[in-house]
Amino acid sequence: MAVRLPAELRTVVAVSPDAAVELWDETTHRTYVLIPAEEFERLRTVLADDLADTYPAQVESAIEAGWNDSLMDEYNDYDSHRGPV
Repeated sequence: MAVRLPAELRTVVAVSPDAAVELWDETTHRTYVLIPAEEFERLRTVLADDLADTYPAQVESAIEAGWNDSLMDEYNDYDSHRGPV
């Protein structure tokens, strides 16, 4: 869905055409970000990458690096072993 840009927003975008513009909806208390469509498409591509395909390689690499070693159990439970901060 495309909505025409109101004059107030057009002015803000003209001042910093490459910057993101935050939009606050006082009814829903949500913030939205207005960015150029080209930037959105680039970000969508990056965010849409499914990293699940890399999980087997990540697990194999972690095991080869020793992360499966029983000595790593202390690391996995680091907070209970570190004492007061």
